[in-house]
Order: sequence, then C-alpha cells, then structure tokens
Amino acid sequence: MKMPGRFFAVTVLLISSALMPLAVAPATAEPDPDATFAKANARTGLPDGWNPAPETYGVGETKNVEIPMADGVVLRADVRYPTDASGAPAVGPFPIVMTQTAYGKDSAGLMRLLSYDGIGPALDSALPSVVAVARQIADAAGYGDYFVKRGYISVVTDIRGTGSSGGQWSILQPQEREDSKRVVQWAAGLPNSTGQIGLWGLSYLGMSELLTAGVMEPGSPVKALFPLMAGNNAFQDLLEHDGYYNISFLASMLELPITALPQLDPILGLYREPDKMMSVFVDHLLSHFRPDGTWPSVLNALVDGDKAYNSPYWESRAIDNVLDQVAANDIPTYLIGGQYDLLQDGTPRTFAGLQNAFAGRPHSGPMPADASSTGRVQMLTGPWFHIQPGVQRNTADIDMHAIQLAWFDRWLKNDHNGIDETRTPLHAIDLNGNVIESATYPVREVPTQNLYLGADGQLVSDRPQDADGSDRLNFSPFNTGTICNASFSRNFSGVYQLLTSLFGADDPCAKFAPQGSLPPVLVNPSYTSAAFTEPTVLAGPIGATLYAVSNKPAAAFEVTVQDLAPDGSATALTDGELTGDFRALDEARTWRAPDGSVQGAFHPGTRESMLPVVPGQVTEYNVKVRPAFHVFEPGHRLQVTLGTGDFPTHIFNPKQYPDLLGGVYDVQRNGGAASFLTVPLAGVSQRKG
Repeated sequence: MKMPGRFFAVTVLLISSALMPLAVAPATAEPDPDATFAKANARTGLPDGWNPAPETYGVGETKNVEIPMADGVVLRADVRYPTDASGAPAVGPFPIVMTQTAYGKDSAGLMRLLSYDGIGPALDSALPSVVAVARQIADAAGYGDYFVKRGYISVVTDIRGTGSSGGQWSILQPQEREDSKRVVQWAAGLPNSTGQIGLWGLSYLGMSELLTAGVMEPGSPVKALFPLMAGNNAFQDLLEHDGYYNISFLASMLELPITALPQLDPILGLYREPDKMMSVFVDHLLSHFRPDGTWPSVLNALVDGDKAYNSPYWESRAIDNVLDQVAANDIPTYLIGGQYDLLQDGTPRTFAGLQNAFAGRPHSGPMPADASSTGRVQMLTGPWFHIQPGVQRNTADIDMHAIQLAWFDRWLKNDHNGIDETRTPLHAIDLNGNVIESATYPVREVPTQNLYLGADGQLVSDRPQDADGSDRLNFSPFNTGTICNASFSRNFSGVYQLLTSLFGADDPCAKFAPQGSLPPVLVNPSYTSAAFTEPTVLAGPIGATLYAVSNKPAAAFEVTVQDLAPDGSATALTDGELTGDFRALDEARTWRAPDGSVQGAFHPGTRESMLPVVPGQVTEYNVKVRPAFHVFEPGHRLQVTLGTGDFPTHIFNPKQYPDLLGGVYDVQRNGGAASFLTVPLAGVSQRKG
C-alpha cells in the first residue's frame, strides 16, 4: 500500500466534492489474434451486423397523467411519445418502455435539461465531462428519449410516496407490486401503443421492475426486462453484510435521495397545481415518521430491533423470492452488473437463479457445471460503479443504450437481430478490458481450487501438515484505508466515481484495499500466492473458510483479495465480511464447490439463527467474499489480507462492541484446522471447455 498515492487520491476527491454544486451471434469484443482474451469495445454485447436504428421521430410529452390506485391514492406518470415532422403524434402503434422510479421523474427531467436538452448541448463543448455525467444521471433516473426517437413510447411513473405521486413510501414495500399491476394495465392501454411493455431501470428502478414481473400473470403485457444494478436481496446486498452494517451506503442515500428529494419533487412536478402539490408534500413528509419509514427503520436497527435482522419484512422485499414467477411468465431478462457495484454479489446470483428457473431447476443453487443455458436470460458485468454502468476509462465504454435497444427490439418488435442467440449468456469484462464468457455461473471453464493460509505469509495449494500454526488478529473497529479504499468507494454507491468523472477521471481510491497494515498500530496478516507463470483467470464467487480462536464471546473478520504486481503495488479486487454470531449457514442457499467446501456462503441473518462465540474454542467461519472477474498477468500474484473492523464503511450492532473491543483472534493454519480460500482460479492452459 503506497500512502502517498492514497493521499493524492483523497486530495483529488476533496477538490471534486468542493467543485460539485447462433444464427447471428452477439458480438462481444474486438478480435485480436495475438491476445489470450478478446478485448471489450463499444460493440461488446451487440449482435454482429446489427446497428441501432437512426433517430426517426421527434418527442412529444404528456405530463402528470393521473393513475388512481385501488385505495384512492393517485400515482402520476409522464408519457413521452414519437412525433412526426409537424409535432403531431406519429403513426403507430408503438411498444412501450416503462420505468417506475422512487427518485422523482421531475428530477430526471431536470437532469435532462442540464444534459440532453436545455442548456446541455450548449455546455457540451466547454464542459464535456460534466454534461456526460449529467446524461448518465438522467439515464439512471429513467430518461428514455433514446427509445422514443426510435419508435417507442416512454413511460416514467413515480412510485407511491415519491415524486409527484401521493401516498407514503417505504423501501420496496409489497404495496408497490399491487400498484404496479394497475400501472402496467394502464400503460398497456395507452393510445397508439401495441400494448407490449419492456421494463427497465437502474438500482431501485431495476429492483422494482423485477418485483413487478414477479407478480404478473402469464400472458401479461410485460414482455421484456432490462434491469441494471438490481441485485438479489436488498437486506443482504445493501444493508447488512453478515453482521456488518453498511453505513457508507446509508450515508450516500439518506440525505438527498431518501429525505430531500421526496420533498423537492412535488414542487418540481406540481408547482402549477398548489393544492395537489401540498397534499403530496404532506404525504411524503409523513412517510418519514411511519414505522416502516427509513429513519425509524435505521433507528430500530441501531437499538437491536427487528430491522437489524432478516425477517419476513425483508424476505417480502427480496428479488430472489420472485425469480420462479418471472421464469414461469417467460419474460426475457438482460441483467447489467458491476464489479465496483455494491450489489456485485446479488446480480450474478439473480442471473444464476433465473437460468435455473427457466430450466426447471431449483433457483437458489449454483448452476451445475454441465447445465444448459438460455439466451433469454443474460448478464453483462464490468468494472463499473453503481450509477454509471458501462463507463470506465481504463477500458472501452459500452454502448448501453444500443444493447437495451437491441433487447427491446428483439422482444417488443419481433426483430430477430441475434442478441438472444448465444451459447454464452454470461459476459464479464475485467478492469483491463479482458472479456470472460461462459454458459454458466459459477463459471464452468474456471474450476475451484483451495488455497491454504501458510507459514510466512504464503498462500499455497497444499494443506498444512504441522500440528501447530496460527496467526494473530487484534480487533480494531477501524480499517486502515479511512474513506479512500475500494470497500468505501463501492458501498458509497459510486459517488466518488461520479465526482471524479466530472473531471474526466476514474475514482483513484477504488484500487486501494481497506485492510492493509499500519504498524505498529494495526497489523493485518496477508498471504500471497506464488507468481503466476501465465495469464490466470479469477471468475466468480470466493469462499474464505477460517478456523479461529477468540478470547472474547464475539468475533469479526474482513477478507480482502488483491492483485499484487511485481513492483509491490496492490489492486483491490473484492472483499467480504462476517461477524461470529452471523456464521450459521442457510444450506438451501449456500453454494458449495464439488469437494464440499463453501464457495458462496449464505448466512440467514435472522435473530433466531444467531450463534454464540465460545471463547477459547476453535470455530469455523465461512466468509462470503463477493465475486470477482479478473485476469492476473504473468508475474502477478494473488494476495489475501485478513482484518477485523471496517469503519467508516461498516459498523457493528452497537450491543456487540463491549464483546468485540479487546478481541484477539488466532487464525489457525495447521493440520487440524487449516484455513483456506475456495477460489475459482485457472491458468489459460488449464481452463475447461
């Protein structure tokens, strides 16, 4: 870890903050006969020979169309539709692309005026990076004119209790699905439409579309999905990382998106109708004080209430629980994930779950290595942060609009363009632009192997045989990376990347591991493999099985995986966390490697599943390390670092601190208790298939 580089990175971020007020196979990469891996380019993900249709239509708009719900609450939507040269509605009919947003359609409209329309074009030549970021935010919020100009009707609806819609909001509440049924039926009946709908959206918008698809009946108007950065289980992915509370995510969301925007949006959208504006404003204000409101829920978790644990409340909000119905409805789904996304584990799990469900297998397990797959379910993931999928300056930017258009053209316009005709529906791009493809997740071409923690900081393939051997970890509530490290950058919802993008740069903190050593204050042991002699692929979820003895009735482990270059510089790839009381496994949702070792732990996280830590006793801890897709170059090594606390990214349940403080953990690496990683890793000459 090079502290001067980190100091420079923090300086850049502080300055940024201050200045911000098989017929046709899909093309995946640019062919390079001398390269081991294909390289990503702007056509990655697009079918060979297919190009987006040109802009043909103008755009008309009907604002604040009112949609009454069964209980009398009124939702509001903006409808943008194709027009001809005279400005009149164009001759249709046209299919519909629809977004349901929790962040306010009029906020998206404001960003549109700062980017695509309004003053955006005038600013583009002078401030191209700033305008590009504004466009990315507008896209994330559901702006859909790209599709309207190519023959689609775009609908953006404010979810109950958000934007210009009435009612009260809480995160992914089941009432939203009931509302969505009515909104879908209303949209399908829009004039000049075909009645066929494609749902799309990023983050919460993507979660909402998957949950909507999961309550539809077969034959519904919903014919295609394109969720970006949607994850699998909001509790596990976003809020509670196996005993670690994700306060960096909450810090990125509580002030503006969850607290300020619901009060600002009615003013933006309904200022011409003061009575309606005040009614919606008050509804939104009351949302903050209802028991399921965000602030009461956060306080509930901090005092060890039910929101701190998995429960029917959270399970009713889990995408994982609707995947069978999405498959039963036969809705083609194209997922977008990100390796710097805080949902980096959940989105691939959703891909595997849908592939399993479409094939009639139980959805909660990994795809079998010999499983068949379908091009009706695909996933593209790359080195992208939460808000900006497809954008990374170290690789080619991906034309995400074009991929969406190809997907919707295929399923809403019956254009057999070849996007679904692939034998490898999993497409992953690593930080250096290498493209890794597979028919399955976990990736069958990259089998797992166990790497053991060895003496002298070695990471070895042979199980230790010595009777004794351990390394000591002293508990600290803090990480050594402060707020400039990969864990904070990812869990802060990609805000750093957004800020640095204003200056045409990538987040400089994303490469730093959160758990380096800071002797003599904090010493975190690292274990390093031998140097790779050929390009070596890491692809998929990682399990860390630690055997440890604690001197206290609590324990906490953070595991970070890095790429260690020949010059000693390290690039963080992924990490995972686990407190001792959360260590129970849900076997139905835990993924195991062929030898039985845990590759993808799933800890139930319920209050009833908590297990005590017995001081002085060797205990097994299965840490879920989030998946990574990466190619190690020859001469590079894989390094794993163990740590404990992770503030300011994570905190613990406050009631645990008395038992955690002063903790000493002896991590075992001996014949009787050999700690190890289960990692999908193979040199190019060893890959299967």
